[in-house]
Amino acid sequence: MRNRIIIALCILSSILAFTGCTKTSTDDVPHTVTGESIRNEPLPKLKVGMMSAVDSAPFYHALQQGYFEQEGVDVELILFTNGQNRQTALQTGQVDGAMTDLVALITQTKSDFALTGTLSTDGDFPLLAKGPLDGKKSVSAGTMEISVTNYLLEQYLAPKHEIEKVYINEIPARLEAVVSGQLDTGIFPEPFASIGALRGLEKIVFEGIPSESLNIIAFTKSAIAEKESAIRTFHIAYGRAVTDLQQNPELARDVLMAVIPNLPPAVRDMMHLPDYHAPRLPSDGFTREIIVWTAAITGREYDLEPAAMLDPRFVRHE
Repeated sequence: MRNRIIIALCILSSILAFTGCTKTSTDDVPHTVTGESIRNEPLPKLKVGMMSAVDSAPFYHALQQGYFEQEGVDVELILFTNGQNRQTALQTGQVDGAMTDLVALITQTKSDFALTGTLSTDGDFPLLAKGPLDGKKSVSAGTMEISVTNYLLEQYLAPKHEIEKVYINEIPARLEAVVSGQLDTGIFPEPFASIGALRGLEKIVFEGIPSESLNIIAFTKSAIAEKESAIRTFHIAYGRAVTDLQQNPELARDVLMAVIPNLPPAVRDMMHLPDYHAPRLPSDGFTREIIVWTAAITGREYDLEPAAMLDPRFVRHE
């Protein structure tokens, strides 16, 4: 009898011990499940247009490293090979925002489809020349008319040369005009400029020009109104990626080679990379300078202040 009681007590103790363990495990379950539920909720989405330029490196690096998702936004980067396709995508709602420039942003304020700039990006626009430009009084140069490349051409050459501008919008056609000797020089974005250098042209870089970035990420008015939080986290992830590239510029070369199609392998080490900066916007003074220049080149008045087309809340370091 005594043995039976002892066995019964042992069984009861085992049951109680098991129940106690089970209860502890059950207490942990709600926290774990809740965490999974939060992680499984769909993230807000942003579609952002990129161009085949060195500006895009921080964005693609952030995408590769998972920084956008870590900050809480699902980002799709769409690479465009020309500005017209990018503009069509913006106007038809295929993207929420895109890489553009200050001149385009200014001219669009006169249209029914104005954009808002939120983030300066860092590009690079070397000249390609058939031979030395030093000593030439007059220089024929290929560029676009209503474009930051036209502004830059003046900044590069006007102090020493008379500029005979030839407007050739398509980059391949502009390159062929320089290669064939029809033009003394032309202005090209990196990494396309390095492709021209591979063809025997001299690549000329002007350090310190422009004084501030002319390139910019701009979002539609509806995207800013409806996706403010997603856009804010987009900028935070960009800043994280810039920190990586500042510490190791080779990461920029690697990601550009991976995402821009048809780049010859030799271009990787030939590219002139810009200094990538933490999230910022151009100063009001520089923006007003570009507004005045754009008005002169287009023959139109742009009676606006920088605040009408730039939104600084996404780059504030609080």
